[in-house]
Amino acid sequence: MRRVLNRLWLCVAALPLFSGCMNYDDCGNTSLDYESLDVSFKATLPLQYNLNEEMSFGAYGTCTRDGQTDVNMSAAPVSKMAHTMAAPYYFFSKTDEDAIVGLKGDHNYRFYAYYPYDPSCTDIAAIPVNIPSVITYDENAPALSPLIVASATVTSIIAPVPMTFSAPASCQMTIRIPDTACKVIKSIKMYPGNTSWKGRFAFSGTYDAFTKEITEDEATVSKSITVDFGPSGHEMKPGYLTVSFLMGEAKYVTGGVKLAVTDIDGVTTVKEMYNARQTFEAGSSYTYTMK
Repeated sequence: MRRVLNRLWLCVAALPLFSGCMNYDDCGNTSLDYESLDVSFKATLPLQYNLNEEMSFGAYGTCTRDGQTDVNMSAAPVSKMAHTMAAPYYFFSKTDEDAIVGLKGDHNYRFYAYYPYDPSCTDIAAIPVNIPSVITYDENAPALSPLIVASATVTSIIAPVPMTFSAPASCQMTIRIPDTACKVIKSIKMYPGNTSWKGRFAFSGTYDAFTKEITEDEATVSKSITVDFGPSGHEMKPGYLTVSFLMGEAKYVTGGVKLAVTDIDGVTTVKEMYNARQTFEAGSSYTYTMK
């Protein structure tokens, strides 16, 4: 019975993929009259966030079942979920193992999700976070995808469960460098004006979906972020070179923030990006144009 229902659900779920996701809410989890039902989700993403076709969502669901609380609704410790590429965005299981299954009589549902999926993550309380302190510039590659997460507590699963995502650990910094800065650029380095500041711009660690807390690996904490343009550097073209990268949320950076631009000959120019105490909020975007 379970397998038949799964196959029926997958056939129904496939319809929006061929119709631009039209009327998906009408063909999702729309009935309470079931023995088992695969749960699907509807994602609201942060502004200007783009999905990567090659990446998947990670998801986890719990419920109260047969008197037991916090029962994992999937055979997988953390489910891998496929997603549609056109807004509105939906994500859903492609295999029986990854399916998050609701049974008749279940209640007290709690769902957690994150993107991009990491196959090494088998614990939703320890989702990997990685904001590197050294980045190799690649003009043909997009900026790193930030970790985004969502959670929802619902009383029923009669429609694709809505999930509103946010970026809990990082923000995006964009630096615009004029062609007058140098002919061939070797690196840029962003760092606090006050070296005794106790915060960080980069780190690796984990995010706990239950408590929403971040645990840092102290060995990876860095007060600076460097973008390296490779051994040959990058030849500047007319206009501005735009460099975007992730940085960690940073509170009250004292002494302002400085930018060191180094050319291929090792000559460094230091500019003051911010001249007063500055805060960088998670989920926000910042742009600095060098003059």
